Amino acid sequence: MLAAIIGGLWIGSLFLPWFGTGDASITGWSLIDSSWLALVVVAVAAALMLLDAVSIDGFRALPVPAIATFLAPIGLFYTALFLIAGDDIRYGAWTALGLSAGFVVLSAGAWTIDRRG
Repeated sequence: MLAAIIGGLWIGSLFLPWFGTGDASITGWSLIDSSWLALVVVAVAAALMLLDAVSIDGFRALPVPAIATFLAPIGLFYTALFLIAGDDIRYGAWTALGLSAGFVVLSAGAWTIDRRG
């Protein structure tokens, strides 16, 4: 459940200021050309983790934490990519980095304790 919440918070961090130029701020949403793709992938991963946490019976046959663990690093990749190349980094980028790393770690932890293997 916590992994799903953190994944959703990463989506929200796309709209925080990531970089600045003087008084102006650039959000992650306007910075990343294909931000809709990262948003969709992380949203799907977070939704799968949420459905698995509330035990939706239709998803019990699928290895949901495994699927979410393979999708979660997309957010981490996008965040790290722009942190490496950025100047005047604002709090939104650091928030996004922490949330995306937390999402990866928690979804991987859920995968390791998953009874379905």
